[in-house]
Amino acid sequence: MKLELDKYGIQMPAFNKIGGILTNELSLDEAAVHAAVIAINEAVDRGDVGLTAVALRNPAALLTHLQEALMSVYQEVLQQTRRRKAAGAAGQRGCSEDMYEEYLTQREIQEHIDTVNVRSAVEQVDEALDAADELSLLSTLQLPCLALRGLSTENGPWYLDQLLLDRQQKALDLGSVDPLEPVELQESISSANQEAQRARNLIIAVQRVNVSLRGNNPRHTMNCLMNSDLQLPEVFPSAATLYHHELQLLQRRATQGELQQEELFVAVEMLSAVALINQALEEGKLQKFSPLLVSPSVGLSDVDHALMDRYLEHLAGVKQQIGRDWLTWNQLQEGINSVNNSVQDEQQQLLAVGLINEAVRSRNLQQLISALMLPSCGVEEVLPANTFRYLTLLTRVRQHKAQVSKDSGAELWLADIQEAVKQANQQSQKALKLSLAVAAVNQAVKENQVQQTLRVLSLPELELRGILSDCAAEYQRELNVLITDRKRSGENRSSWVRLRLNEGSLYYFHLKRLEGSWEKPSAFMHNSIFIDQHEIQAVVSSVSASYNRSVLWQSSEALVVRLQAWCRGFLIRRQLDARCRYLIDQTPAVVVIQSHWRRLVQQRAFRQRLQFLYMNWRAVVTIQAFVKMWLQRRKYLGRLNFFRHNVDAVIKIQAFFRANRVRHEYRMLVCSDTPPLPVLRKFLYLLELGDGDIREEAELLCLREEVVRSIRFNRELEADLDLMDLKIGLLVRNKATLQEVVSQCKKLTKKNKEQLSDLMDVERSKGLKALSRERRDRLEAYQHLFYLLQTQPMYLAQVIFLMPQSGSTSFMERLVFSLFNYGSDRREAFLLLQLFTEALRHEIRLKVDKPQDVVTGNPTVIKMLVNFYRHARGHNALRDFLGPALQDVLLDRTLSIRTDPVEVYKTWLNQTETQTGNKSSLPYEVSPEEALSHPEVQRRMDIAIFNLKNLTDRVLKAITSNLNKLPYGLRYTAKVLRDALKMKFPAANEEELYKIVGNLVYYRYMNPAIVAPDGFDVVDRSAGSALQPEQRHILGSIARILQHAAANKHFHGDGYQVRDLNQYISQVHSKFRRFLQSVCDVPEPEDRFCMDKYSELLIVNRPVVYISVSELLNTHKLLLEHQDVMCPDPSDPLRLILQDLGPVPSLQDLLGESSADPGSEFSKFEVSLTLSNKFDIFNESDDKPDARGLLLSTKQLIIDVIRTQSGDSLSDILRTKTSPGQEVHHDWLMKRRALQDAQTPEKMKRNQSLVANGNLSLLEKKRKILRSLHRLEGLGVLKPPQTENQILQMIAKDIRQQRLHRQRRGAELLKLRQTLCRLQEKSSFHSEQVDYYKHYITSCLDNLTTSRKLTNKKAADGKGKKKLPTLSYSAARLQEKGVLLEIEDLPATQFKNVVFNIIPGPEKGSFSVKAQFLGVQMEEFLLQYQDLLQLQYEGVAVMKMFDKAKVNVNLLIFLLNKKFFKK
Repeated sequence: MKLELDKYGIQMPAFNKIGGILTNELSLDEAAVHAAVIAINEAVDRGDVGLTAVALRNPAALLTHLQEALMSVYQEVLQQTRRRKAAGAAGQRGCSEDMYEEYLTQREIQEHIDTVNVRSAVEQVDEALDAADELSLLSTLQLPCLALRGLSTENGPWYLDQLLLDRQQKALDLGSVDPLEPVELQESISSANQEAQRARNLIIAVQRVNVSLRGNNPRHTMNCLMNSDLQLPEVFPSAATLYHHELQLLQRRATQGELQQEELFVAVEMLSAVALINQALEEGKLQKFSPLLVSPSVGLSDVDHALMDRYLEHLAGVKQQIGRDWLTWNQLQEGINSVNNSVQDEQQQLLAVGLINEAVRSRNLQQLISALMLPSCGVEEVLPANTFRYLTLLTRVRQHKAQVSKDSGAELWLADIQEAVKQANQQSQKALKLSLAVAAVNQAVKENQVQQTLRVLSLPELELRGILSDCAAEYQRELNVLITDRKRSGENRSSWVRLRLNEGSLYYFHLKRLEGSWEKPSAFMHNSIFIDQHEIQAVVSSVSASYNRSVLWQSSEALVVRLQAWCRGFLIRRQLDARCRYLIDQTPAVVVIQSHWRRLVQQRAFRQRLQFLYMNWRAVVTIQAFVKMWLQRRKYLGRLNFFRHNVDAVIKIQAFFRANRVRHEYRMLVCSDTPPLPVLRKFLYLLELGDGDIREEAELLCLREEVVRSIRFNRELEADLDLMDLKIGLLVRNKATLQEVVSQCKKLTKKNKEQLSDLMDVERSKGLKALSRERRDRLEAYQHLFYLLQTQPMYLAQVIFLMPQSGSTSFMERLVFSLFNYGSDRREAFLLLQLFTEALRHEIRLKVDKPQDVVTGNPTVIKMLVNFYRHARGHNALRDFLGPALQDVLLDRTLSIRTDPVEVYKTWLNQTETQTGNKSSLPYEVSPEEALSHPEVQRRMDIAIFNLKNLTDRVLKAITSNLNKLPYGLRYTAKVLRDALKMKFPAANEEELYKIVGNLVYYRYMNPAIVAPDGFDVVDRSAGSALQPEQRHILGSIARILQHAAANKHFHGDGYQVRDLNQYISQVHSKFRRFLQSVCDVPEPEDRFCMDKYSELLIVNRPVVYISVSELLNTHKLLLEHQDVMCPDPSDPLRLILQDLGPVPSLQDLLGESSADPGSEFSKFEVSLTLSNKFDIFNESDDKPDARGLLLSTKQLIIDVIRTQSGDSLSDILRTKTSPGQEVHHDWLMKRRALQDAQTPEKMKRNQSLVANGNLSLLEKKRKILRSLHRLEGLGVLKPPQTENQILQMIAKDIRQQRLHRQRRGAELLKLRQTLCRLQEKSSFHSEQVDYYKHYITSCLDNLTTSRKLTNKKAADGKGKKKLPTLSYSAARLQEKGVLLEIEDLPATQFKNVVFNIIPGPEKGSFSVKAQFLGVQMEEFLLQYQDLLQLQYEGVAVMKMFDKAKVNVNLLIFLLNKKFFKK
């Protein structure tokens, strides 16, 4: 220490310790550091800046970040600190005093230097802000002493703006101008970076909008506008076309053809307001329309609040005219302007009407014509010449209105004025025409022109009656006489004449000017010789009457002649009557004379004719024959021609009669208890399988297989996706196995690409289906076992009951659904329903002590059946009847159903403060009672409750109106649940029972789908999307109301809202009660599925199930464990089959030697089992058949005999001998059936025993039928004496069932196609989720190995090849770190000779550990990083490497993280 101080010329201080260490114990390096620090302290004490700078720059002092410009500041700060520290230690100095109790330590010096640097940098930042120098600011912010993160030179402008803003805000808060501290600088930098990023995102989003506007896709434009980076107001997707077209027009008018963000903001704000106005127009609500129209955002001008209703009416009419298009802003403004102009015109028109009324009252002609001529008046065709007539008519109309209304001040309306003007014009025109016509008559009479006079008299304007052309001369003469008489009296030669019209008005006409006037001219004098129209009409009527009388006599000449003829006829009839009376008096003599004469004439003619025929009898016969032949041929040809012309009608008539006869016979077959044998024989062909039946059955088999495989694939895919969710979650916590997640993802991808291939087809030559006796017996035993489990539901029902709920649901679901092929056809659906109901009855019989236990106990069978019928065969019934209602609820984003008073109160306060910008004077924390005291809160809650009721009614209507869409199995299970509880608990009332049924139907089946429709595929949701919290709250509220209604459970509380809701719940409960009663009103499964005890023997193809190897082995094991409880009887069929199977085989034994690896992939192999009955009679000898097999065989034999031989009854046919022709026909039928069986697929072939019966002759079949009938009678299947009729009734029932089977098969084919399509859509959805998971896992792997890639780049050798980094540790070093615990058979002294080399493997997350002993390569161990994480997750602290070395798992993970992953 002294030597080091001598270098600086400083005397050794009198201290015993330096930094707690004795001065004589310091090492050389430590002494050099302490000496340099002492030199700095000494220089600081001297106060010389130069010496201090030299001492600080000494490398031995280990000081960093020194700045020459700040040396004087360093000197001052260090000197002050040195003095304070020395003063503090002055009173405590002793002999053992440490030097650094008084001197500054190296750390303290470095801290003060850093503080000065930071303060200087802060001041430089402040100066740069004052100068607004962006470059200087960036260079200052990059100083190392500030240690600012996230700096980017591209964000300089934002840094400058943000720092200026933050400094100004700090000055306002503190009241003084201080520089920003480093922490504040870092916050400002982060905020500026975010703002810069937002600005860049904004530019990109604006560019996308501009690009989209150049195209023709409004939906894409809407997606661009909905980007949150644009910071635009709310947009409405329904108005996408409006946004697109309007923004396109705005873009075209832009200077550079590009819209800026500000322009987009203003335009979108205006267009959104326009869209809202369009929606309000469609709804037609004035309350919603008025505030939108006057909103500042829409920017409409000249809007009058008093005209809102007219605006709404006019704009609604315009929108209706344009159809579905949206009204633009221009159209809205034009509509407003149009309404305003109309209102202004109406006001001016009212003023003009008032002036007219004033003129009429004052009878001022000048004022009247001036008012009528005003443009604003709107009165058309006003003529000043008719002003006097206008005044007359208007006065008359006004007086009439006053008289009718009994109001002396009655006013004329515009329509009255227009009508009066129109009427005055018409009357003026009519009067003028009349005057001209009368003047023309006078002129023609004066000129003495007969034809001219007749022509003008015929003018329609005169309206003269009775004009006759034949009287033209008389008209001229009489009119001339009238004028001549007036001339004799005196002629005044005046030019004016006066005409009185029909209504009594006077019209004045000037004969020279040919003009007329309604007003009497001054100094008027009527022309004395002028005759008016009334005088002309009198002359015409007089002349025409005289002419008509003369013509009448001329026209009566025939009448006179007729009168004379009547007189002469009277005289002749009188003579004839006298002659008739004479003959009548002599009648007997007349009759005698006439009879003798007629007899004589007839006898003579008869004798002549008879003589002629006798002479020509041969010709007569020939003629008669030809005539008869011709008549018959004509009749036949006519009939034949008629049929040829009406051949279509003939065919229709024949078809009608034939169809009517067939319908009658089929009705006898269906409705009659004992259909006649001939009728039955006609319809036996329906029992045969045609080509169409075989094709449909084959297609049905294929579709069922595809549906079952798709369902199993989707279920496995869902399970794997759930497993991946867990693995990814563990990976995030560094607890999961990444390699396992990757392998899981690869497996899923492979499934998506290949779907589910039939793996057993590849291994057909080995495993369970190998061609050996042992494997064949085992396969048949498994087929017998699963057939028994299918058809006898009691076994599986006991298994479901015996297994604990925690372990039974998942395995039992897979087993049951696989065993019954997910209910893919009516047989398996019937058997599956039988299992559910039997298990439910068993559960209620043995486990339920009170009815409520069904609700609280959560039985396994209820969970299984609800899960099955919720997604039965890929068909989601919930989606059909709940989907539309829930989709409407989710699409309505404006709904609010918050019913908590406090929550509604707070929402109201927040909205009030947001809208006003002022803090509310109301308290924030209130009780529910205080919140309800505010009217606004009550109003909002009333609206929320009203909305909640409407939404609940909508969902309830969707439930109750779609009863037929509920799965039949669920409804029947509800019925069984009710009946079973009623049987066990007779005292329970119906209300309690229906509550339990409602718990099953609504709470378990429907309620989860209402609460989470996206999780049950009820509504359409894209991958990665989720429901909003507000939407989930709405659905939860609806579900809660329906749940309370189903259980008739009321809310607690005394408020009127609670009472209202409880009253509503009671109403809904009554509807639910009726709905649940209808749910339980279903037919029995036997009627629904047309199944009976013989149905198993009538199926065309044997059932096939597809089950995995693991499920098969687990089922075998489970049955062996519980066989003592399930089948205690040694002769029980299940125990017999289990004895045939023996112990549970291993996976290798079941799959074959090539599958020796018992991995998880082999356990998921699927096998197809064609089920058969071990106890079927066809597998036994002919001596011991059971009743069902014998009955089936007998019916087939009877069908063969009836089709070949006819008869009135079965007994007659069986006892009648067969002819050779019938034998030949029978052989032909059997050969055709054999050929058809050869073409039938293997799975659809009939039983071999039935095939063997077909080889018998017709006589042998009759004998066997008689024997079988006696045996069936002995077995009790047929009861004497009508055994033949009974078996014929059974055959008729088979025919009816076959028809129903074909109908259901067609419907099932259609449904299976739809189901398969839906399953493929679901698989696609899962594929999208797999892509999401795969992308996430890839990003995790990339992040995990980023640092290692950087290391690899640095480790490239000179030849350009990359060399993986190697980590080498000796065993002793690893033991020191705690990684290695021990090595078996190797002492710890030899650990230094063992070296472990850890090299990254070729795969991500793998390492190769090589062990060397004394430089010799020993072993190599492959270490998976994911295996270590898995061991750590499982709590394993120690693992073995090389089967000898024990290592600490946690420390090994830490070592790998530190060295390879830089964690």
